[in-house]
Amino acid sequence: MTASRKPADPAAEIMAELVERFDARLRRYLGRFLVGPDVEDALQDIYLRLTRLAAGVPPPSFNATYVFKTADSVVRDLRRRRLGRGGDRHVELPDDLAHDAPSPFDEVRWQQNADLLRRAIASLTREQRMVLMMHRVEGLTLVEIAERQRIPLRTTQRLLADALGRCRHRLKDCGWFEK
Repeated sequence: MTASRKPADPAAEIMAELVERFDARLRRYLGRFLVGPDVEDALQDIYLRLTRLAAGVPPPSFNATYVFKTADSVVRDLRRRRLGRGGDRHVELPDDLAHDAPSPFDEVRWQQNADLLRRAIASLTREQRMVLMMHRVEGLTLVEIAERQRIPLRTTQRLLADALGRCRHRLKDCGWFEK
C-alpha cells in the first residue's frame, strides 16, 4: 500500500529554487555592505519578502535583477533602521573612505566601458540585439522572448548565446577594463 503524498507547496518549491540559485551570490553581495550577523539577518529578510511574493497568484518571475533589487531594498531598510537608532555612532569607518562618490578615474573608466558596450551591442544583428535587450534589460525569460518574437525556443537560445559571445569577444578586443 502506498502512502499518499500531500501536494507540494508551490511557494516552497519556488523558494527552494531561489535559495539554491542565489544564496551564495547574495551572501557575497551582502558581505560587501554588512558584517557577519547582519548578513544573516538581511538574508532572512530577503527570503521572507520573496516568500510573501511567491505565494501570490501568479507568482512573479524571480530573475537575478528582481532578487538583487530586493536585496538592495533590505540593505537600505536595515541601514535606515540602524541610523534611526544611533547605530552608526559605533561603526568604525576605514581611513581611506574619503567620500561615497566615485573617483574621477572611476568615472572616466566606466564612461569608456559604457561606450565600448554600446558599440559592441550596436555591432549585433537586429535579432541578436532584440533578444539580448529583452533578456538582460527587461528581464524576460527565453520562453517569454520566444513567444513574443514568435520564434522557436532553440533559436532564441542560439541568438542570446551568439549575442553574448560576440559582445564578450568585441569587448575583450577593445580593452574592456574591469576591477
